[in-house]
Amino acid sequence: MIATPKPLSPLCLAVLVVTGCGKYADDLFCSSAGCAWGDGEWQRVAALANPGDPPGDRSNMYWNIDAAQTLGREFFFDTGFSGNATQKDAINRTSPPARAAVGQPIGISCATCHDLTHAGVDTTSSPGYVSVGAGWTDVNALAVVNSAYRQVVFWNGRADSLWALNVVVSESATTMNGNRLALAHRIFDVYHDEYQRAFPEWPLATEIGTDATRFPASGKPGVPAWDMMAGPDKDVINRILVNWAKAIAAYEYKLISVDSDFDRYVSAGPDSNLISGAAIRGARLFVGKASCSTCHAGSQLTDELFHDIGIPQTGVAVPTTADCPATQPSTNAPSADCDCVSETAVKCAPWGAYDGLRRLRNSTMGSAIRNRWRRTGDPLDPNNHWSDDETDTSRQSYVDMPLVDTLQGAWRTPSLRNVGLTAPYMHDGRYTTLNDVLWHYNTAGASAGPEQVGALAPEIKPLLLTDQEMADIVAFLGTLNGRPKFPDWTTAPPPR
Repeated sequence: MIATPKPLSPLCLAVLVVTGCGKYADDLFCSSAGCAWGDGEWQRVAALANPGDPPGDRSNMYWNIDAAQTLGREFFFDTGFSGNATQKDAINRTSPPARAAVGQPIGISCATCHDLTHAGVDTTSSPGYVSVGAGWTDVNALAVVNSAYRQVVFWNGRADSLWALNVVVSESATTMNGNRLALAHRIFDVYHDEYQRAFPEWPLATEIGTDATRFPASGKPGVPAWDMMAGPDKDVINRILVNWAKAIAAYEYKLISVDSDFDRYVSAGPDSNLISGAAIRGARLFVGKASCSTCHAGSQLTDELFHDIGIPQTGVAVPTTADCPATQPSTNAPSADCDCVSETAVKCAPWGAYDGLRRLRNSTMGSAIRNRWRRTGDPLDPNNHWSDDETDTSRQSYVDMPLVDTLQGAWRTPSLRNVGLTAPYMHDGRYTTLNDVLWHYNTAGASAGPEQVGALAPEIKPLLLTDQEMADIVAFLGTLNGRPKFPDWTTAPPPR
């Protein structure tokens, strides 16, 4: 614990103005702006505040189109795109009970597992450590508020755009477990006119006609009803699925959080008292002794990278390395419609970013930048790729990141904006409070659990913080909850 400072001596008081009495005197008699801050300290704190607008998504030409954002909002809250319960986990084991009995409708939407009153994290799954949909996932749902700032998504970085994430989630057996044929029929039947206003380049009257019954009612890849369809008909349905995903991503560009108490404090200047003294001390520790800003950097308080911080793979439905196969044949050989790099790699979910990057590099669906999810087999077809800008290389460095062993056990650095609203913490919901999180870092995860995946990042080492210092950092984190930039778009479902 921090000791109570001793009173100033009479001698020190007498000579204080002339000679000073160390930093103690600075803190007591500081009057000029920022005089109590060390060299560069205020600049490092100020760099964490007041983010600008997120960059637009060049792979999604609809990201700032009002009609697409409005339609995406309706899609985000519509339970009609989900399928039936599988009660399977991330590695296809039988899971505990999910949201319904096996084979029964789960009736969930994006909003079910992304509570916008809690910055878009999952507050509904029980016990709350990982998210539950049609089955049990192996991670907890990341916040969708401010997700427009992310260049790659998911805890393991396995997709490189918001719309690619939405495509994956729509048919995943652990999340929504929908299917693209049923999705296309629902859009045709329920959202026909709104869809056409949002996507005039893709007229349903031309692609589907006036009657959609020629398409099977339900199906996705791996299901005979889909697999037996003609190629041009698959292209039509795939385009509708992609547009559904891009509309939701466009809506997510409205889910921006700004103007936190910390942002207001920095705007007012270092002499401001808009946050508590404890929070100010915590901010100084954050950029100083505790070194939190090494990874939680910039105005989104994340370096957008992946680190092994020693979080064990524990909890219901969370796979461990013992569940990973010892060998696995490569299925990633280059082919006529995939420019994949051939890699022999074991699929192992606990490896985090190592597994996610492998999946991104070799996915037929998860990459907007590498353009692997192609509409046709003709590489000269200008409409061959689902990305709306084939020259976009903004996230190329992630896709090309080498598969090195240090990525095993590494997970993304989440943004700390709204962190007071987004419990539980860490990729598998290991910790329920921010105090727990600070304990983990202060002890370098010494007693976190039985399994250490990979090698700890060099930044993870004992911090020697006192109880008071940890409490101060938690006080600072509590000032990061923001206010919606677009209030009418955040928490309420649309009128439909």
